[in-house]
Amino acid sequence: MGVLFVASLFVTRLNREWHVEALLARAGRGGPVVAGAAFAIAWTPCIGPTLGAILAAASISGSAARGAFLLAVYSAGLAIPFLLTAVAFSRMTTAFTAVKRHYQAIVATGGLILIAMGILIWTNELTQLNIEAQRWMSESGLDFWNQV
Repeated sequence: MGVLFVASLFVTRLNREWHVEALLARAGRGGPVVAGAAFAIAWTPCIGPTLGAILAAASISGSAARGAFLLAVYSAGLAIPFLLTAVAFSRMTTAFTAVKRHYQAIVATGGLILIAMGILIWTNELTQLNIEAQRWMSESGLDFWNQV
């Protein structure tokens, strides 16, 4: 995926945008339903593993209240950016303009991070990096997970 992101900067055909205005116009009043369904299907690979992990953690948590709390935090993490965008749309368009202005740099940086993470996982160095980070946090007194 990282190689695709970086390559899309040089091979413009890889960075093609798909516009669905004609499809939505044909859908008429059902257009928002079609758009919502397409959005849900497109996001399934992004939220599926995370939601599965949260559901698993909620199911083995000590109480139903703790499980509900985990799911509420997950849901808030999904909802808050959308709600803020809806409430402050004019200000968010300014932020989106800044993102659009630096889009190529953002995509290139994201692609390079994905490539680096892939190499770390492939070489099993990500595990070592996590171990070192946990050791450093313990020595610094910042280890929040193992405090009793």
